[in-house]
Amino acid sequence: MIAWFLTTRAGRFLAAGGALALILASFALKLLAMGRAQERAKQAHKNEAAAQDRKDLENEIDALGPADLDRRASRWLSDKRQW
Repeated sequence: MIAWFLTTRAGRFLAAGGALALILASFALKLLAMGRAQERAKQAHKNEAAAQDRKDLENEIDALGPADLDRRASRWLSDKRQW
């Protein structure tokens, strides 16, 4: 079978086509892997930024007094508080 690929014109053509297809497929897979890595890096950066924003907000809320906390929370609570 291998001899047929090496000795016939059609076999050499098919072998070259197969090699080219293999190269193109590996190139496409490499591009996909690079895209995934790039997207993971973007997502990690967004997660770090969101964590920093959350930490800043928590520090800001911790620094507020009781009256400021009540005023700030009043927009999220209904007017009819039922305890």
